[in-house]
Amino acid sequence: MMLKAAEYKDPQHNLKTEKFLSAEKLYLPLSQHTGKPSKVCVQENQIVQKNQIIAESNGFISASLHAPIKAKVSKIKKHFHPKFGKTKTIVLSAQPEHKPDGHPNQTAGLDQFRKDQLLTAIAKAGIVGMGGAGFPAQVKLNPPKGIDTLIINGCECEPYLASDCRLMIENLKGIFKGIEIISKLVAPEKIIFAVEENKKEAIKKINFFLHRKKNNSKIELRVLKSRYPQGGEKQLIYSLTKRKISGKMLPFDLGCIVNNVATCFAVYEAVYFNQPLTRRIVTFCGDALVEPKNLWVNIGTTLAELIEKEIIKFKKNPKKIIFGGPMMGDAVTNLANPILKTTSGVLFLEKLPKKEEESACIRCGRCVNYCPINLIPLEYAKMVKKEKYQELKDYYIKDCIECGCCSYVCPAQIPILDYIKLGKEKIK
Repeated sequence: MMLKAAEYKDPQHNLKTEKFLSAEKLYLPLSQHTGKPSKVCVQENQIVQKNQIIAESNGFISASLHAPIKAKVSKIKKHFHPKFGKTKTIVLSAQPEHKPDGHPNQTAGLDQFRKDQLLTAIAKAGIVGMGGAGFPAQVKLNPPKGIDTLIINGCECEPYLASDCRLMIENLKGIFKGIEIISKLVAPEKIIFAVEENKKEAIKKINFFLHRKKNNSKIELRVLKSRYPQGGEKQLIYSLTKRKISGKMLPFDLGCIVNNVATCFAVYEAVYFNQPLTRRIVTFCGDALVEPKNLWVNIGTTLAELIEKEIIKFKKNPKKIIFGGPMMGDAVTNLANPILKTTSGVLFLEKLPKKEEESACIRCGRCVNYCPINLIPLEYAKMVKKEKYQELKDYYIKDCIECGCCSYVCPAQIPILDYIKLGKEKIK
């Protein structure tokens, strides 16, 4: 069962993107993806050029990191990270750049690339899954088994966020070019473009594009009801194919690959323009801001600089700042936290729901009914309270996607997700 949660998508859905690509300092953590952190390949005080690799992929599941601007490497030190507290970070100080901002020369076409060349271009660009998981794209797009279904994820089910929606409205051609590249790599029998029904303008544009481009007849648009967590990989695969992923299975075990629309666009830019992943659209919203915005920002831009330059403005001091959405996002307490490759939104809240004290479980079963993975969330809370951390593994705690549905529906106000996160950390 999935939630029909309040969406809070307006006015973000209808706000055209703006740009802020001129931050004076960028903070680039080496951990911005699933797998091993990148390996630093520059030195302090070194001048680096725009799009230069500053940290190399450090293993099979890893991703390279690039300088979004011409800059001086001012420090390599531990700095704030929205998920991990503090991690090793490359600090860049902007240097004068006389070249106009824009794409390099466009490649002649897709036909000139072999599969291995495409994978190399994607790996070289440091592309990771931009829907939140951050899995290195060159690994995901080279599955060990045959794929029959490619799913393009445009659901963006998390409340408040609108970055994927605006990308589909404003950059749809690039997304479809990215789908074409991915299709060449994985050779699916069919392609499903999944979008939730609340994105009416995006749906209209996708329909128009598909009907105009007869060669894209393999692509099927599927409009899904707006539910949470519809955009989760496992939930989306089940909604579209009725195939269930269980245990240690991965999507390719069922013949599926899921790619977020922003990842498709990044793949397009990497192959056609030799452009690494150095910027993305981020939704900044919440009742603490004067107005919400959808902004193209460089990876590494801090909230502090956005506030200082009045790119975003506080109406009232926020009581809570969340990287991501309110359900799966990470709360931070410091404006020095930087935008990551996986940051689709930042939420600034001044009014918080009245927090009632946790009470005893009434065994209503709601957390079980609404768990999209069919787990028993309350058992995790009990085990963590009793510090029975090793027993958590027997209850498949690693399968939990941390969607927050259990905490959302609990009438006893038990912060089940908080206990789950603590339990996972203790197991590590």
